Amino acid sequence: MTFPTTIHTTVGDSLLTRITRFFDGSVSACLIEAIQNARRAGAKRIDISRIESDRGPVLRIRDDGCGIADPVKFLTLGDSGWDETIARSEDPAGMGVFSLAGRYVTVRSHAAELEVAWQVTITPDAWESGMPLDLAPAAIDKGTEIEVDMTEDWVKALNQAVKDAARFCPVPVWLDGKRQLHESFLADATRVEKWNGCNIGIYCDNIHVPRELARINFHGLTVPCQLPHIHDVDGGRGWYAKVDIIDAGHLQLVLPARKEMVQGPALEALREACEAAIFRTVARKGHHRLSHAHWLRAKALGVFLPEAAPWLSVWTPRTAEADSTMFGERVAGEPMILMPTDQAHIEQCAERALASGRLHGATPVEPVDEFAGYAWYDELPRVLGWSFRVDQGEGDVFDYAADTQLSQVVVSGRVDAIELEIAVQASADSGEPAEILSLPADVLIIPDDCSNDLDNVTILLSADCAITPSELAYLLEAACFYHDDDCDADSYHTQQATFDMQARFAANMLLLGEDAAILERVREAIREHVSWLIPKDRAIRMQAVNYLVEASFADNDDGAALGAAE
Repeated sequence: MTFPTTIHTTVGDSLLTRITRFFDGSVSACLIEAIQNARRAGAKRIDISRIESDRGPVLRIRDDGCGIADPVKFLTLGDSGWDETIARSEDPAGMGVFSLAGRYVTVRSHAAELEVAWQVTITPDAWESGMPLDLAPAAIDKGTEIEVDMTEDWVKALNQAVKDAARFCPVPVWLDGKRQLHESFLADATRVEKWNGCNIGIYCDNIHVPRELARINFHGLTVPCQLPHIHDVDGGRGWYAKVDIIDAGHLQLVLPARKEMVQGPALEALREACEAAIFRTVARKGHHRLSHAHWLRAKALGVFLPEAAPWLSVWTPRTAEADSTMFGERVAGEPMILMPTDQAHIEQCAERALASGRLHGATPVEPVDEFAGYAWYDELPRVLGWSFRVDQGEGDVFDYAADTQLSQVVVSGRVDAIELEIAVQASADSGEPAEILSLPADVLIIPDDCSNDLDNVTILLSADCAITPSELAYLLEAACFYHDDDCDADSYHTQQATFDMQARFAANMLLLGEDAAILERVREAIREHVSWLIPKDRAIRMQAVNYLVEASFADNDDGAALGAAE
């Protein structure tokens, strides 16, 4: 075998035999292609109707455009027959008619420039066979008319398909004599910019934009596309773009179905234009909460924004259950100090120590890393870190932080003193070493990393700690409780109630002693599991020893018993 010296691309003869697989065969695909062709032909009106024939239901689509001058090109795969202007601005593929492939179709058209009308009938087997088709004169005085035999699924889907196709179409569409609703694709946009043959609409919304949302309108054909979505750091506002293509031949759809945009430099340029339009929209508002990275990006695109509004949220210690920040009240126009992010039990205990006074006379606030780089944010003092120093007496002192591995056994109870040591930096750019502050603390909770079981939690109280049992129980829950969401675990309510009971018992043991703690535990058990069994206004005396329980009703006139019941 001898190889040729040159080769070239070509289209195989077998392509036509597979043409029915170029489109999905839906009535929507048929309508989209027919409406697009009618619009290109200069139609001012498109009429869609359902008629009956001896073969069954038929879909008729008629327009008042300039008609089809060359029926040969009309049925030639890949030859659109459109003039240079249309070819440049819209990139017609010459495949649209083949969305009807495999169906019984009659086409009638009046070629305005030739002042002649023709018609052709294409049987289902003719689409792939390439068999000769008879061309005959037609009784039509304007535009093009297409009749297509409908299947049952087409009949069911027709109404909605017409509504969808007509919604953003620039040409009025009628269905069975009723005008279909038309909307502007960029309706309700905050503002609209023109760019390279497109209209870019900017929308303000605090809801995340679904990926499947139609973001680009191509003369009534809408397609999803990933376009910029820019939002405030704290989720208060977001901006996204939609694009209405007017005359932009550089932006192309994937052929033949045109259900997505061609990826490439033109689309990337559009995305950048949308991004700049969003920043210009933000600039008109006069204030924002964008990240410093977005601020820099706007500057790179020639849009100069002010810095983000200088306010932050009051610092709130995280809980073990949420393990996330709960934004507090807004702080603005007063001294602020940035707090670190740490484990829940550290933050909960630190918050008690901080309650005694303000660091540097400033309000503790939540850090927002995305603001780093703004002048006002970088100038704020900040807590770099903290740890607890525990004095157990007789020179036994140890330090504890979230990553500390204790080298000794520490038992719950009172210690001589607890201090919270805080490293404070004057600003982000401060060249000075951090200042170490020391604040008295009254409680330190040290949990086991692997469990929220209070049997594995160490609770240390300073000698002068005045916390109440209920306060300590609440602190334990905030610092240590998180529910187990395994499928075989108890419900959240059951887990929370069990932990709450354990926390109250542990608090009572430490603060009131063993006897008081046991009695309160018994009272809680009776209130929870027994009291509902006792008739109203009756009293019961109980005695329990070594798992033996005696119970009897007290006399109703027994004041002591009734008083106890109340």
